[in-house]
Amino acid sequence: MKKKVLLGLPVALLILFLDRISKILVSHNLYEGESMNVIGTFFRLTYVRNPYMAFSLNLGGYWIMMALWALAVIFVIIYFYRISFEWRKTTALSMIIGGAFGNGFDRIKYREVIDFLDFGIKQHRFAIFNVADSSVFFGVCFLIFLMYIEGNEIKT
Repeated sequence: MKKKVLLGLPVALLILFLDRISKILVSHNLYEGESMNVIGTFFRLTYVRNPYMAFSLNLGGYWIMMALWALAVIFVIIYFYRISFEWRKTTALSMIIGGAFGNGFDRIKYREVIDFLDFGIKQHRFAIFNVADSSVFFGVCFLIFLMYIEGNEIKT
């Protein structure tokens, strides 16, 4: 258990720190709705506030979204404590936890999430997201990949 916490806590706190710092920098240097090209128009910083869930999914009001957030966080933390120590799974789960708390902080403080990472080509743009969203996404992908490999190791 101690190994998991010694690895997981710094990873989650690093994600939370990077998420908060990036959101503070964007919100202090851009007006809401303003964009700044970073790599042509392919990658730009666009400051928006998102009252909905990931990819602007509206699954209900504020309290429903907060309840879903709380359930997801509780589920991931319980799973974190139940698995045996394995640094890759611990890292993946810590990325998810750090990202969840990053967006949870915004939701509690502002009732919406600050998003700013904007990718696309011309009018074909991906949903605007943030560091916390990226961390949750890559953490989940990494975890699925590890479970897939683990499942195939057992079968062979």
